[in-house]
Order: sequence, then structure tokens, then C-alpha cells
Amino acid sequence: MKSAAWAAPVIAAAVAAPRAAASQGFWDVGVTGTCTTGLLGILGQPQLKFTITAVQGTVPAGTSFTLTSNSLLTISALGASPGSLLAISLLSGSSALLTLNAPLVQGSNVTLDLMGQLITIGLIYTYTLQLNGNDHPANPAVEAPDSAALSALVQLNIGLRSLVCL
Repeated sequence: MKSAAWAAPVIAAAVAAPRAAASQGFWDVGVTGTCTTGLLGILGQPQLKFTITAVQGTVPAGTSFTLTSNSLLTISALGASPGSLLAISLLSGSSALLTLNAPLVQGSNVTLDLMGQLITIGLIYTYTLQLNGNDHPANPAVEAPDSAALSALVQLNIGLRSLVCL
């Protein structure tokens, strides 16, 4: 009788734990980078951007990312689309904290445009965007990447900006 009474709370706790884990929900965020070379601003538009995508589930508001660079970041030059989803604040001269202001539902994304940032002539820039903390994918074996890096040589030619992706 004593052993049966002792075992009952253990069984109850074991049954409650999976429900608590399921109530948190699964979510997987993907971070990708895109670098497109523009030729003197004439043939195609140069692009240097990161995209944060809710690959699975809803990425909660407050989820944060760190943007680092080998150059000085000018936060006022960074643009996000849609802009209301991402708060951007400077951590140091070469890093910034990006925080989701609202949940990002599955299939939705927010894009961070770095082209406004590029103001120096003829320098190689490297940017990295990294999820802070961990996401919670249903299957970690097929998890989307939590970070991406971009490198480019920026050039200014006759007042037009171009870049060479590296």
C-alpha cells in the first residue's frame, strides 16, 4: 500500500510534463542572406539583405537576433520590411540587437536591407545575423539555419553604388 501511494504522484507528474511541453508549441525560425551584384547601378539592383522567416509555427514577439559587422553600423541607415515588425538598437559600434515587436506567423518573413548601410568606398564588408537563444523545431534534424553571413566588396562609381558579392 505504501509503495502504491508513493508511485501515484510520480505518474501524475510524468503525464503533466508532455502537456506542458505541447502548450509551448513548436517554432522554427530561418535566417538567410542574399547578396546580388549590381553593375554600376545600371544592370540590376545590388542587394545585400537578410531575411528572417517563420519556417514552422509562430515565432514569438521578443525573439531577438544580433547583427555584427567588421565595420561601424549606422542604425539609421538600416531598413526593415515590414518595418513595424523589427526594433533595431545599437549594442556597440559594430553590432546591433534586432527584436521582433510582434509574433511572426508561419510562412511570414521580415527583411533587413543593408544597402543603406554601405557608405564606404572600396572596402570588404562582412555581416552576420544570428538568432539569440534557441528556437523549438518539431524535428531538430531538419531545422532551418539560425544564422547567415554575407560578404561583399562595395564600390562607388560615378555616384552610383555597386557591390561585388564574395
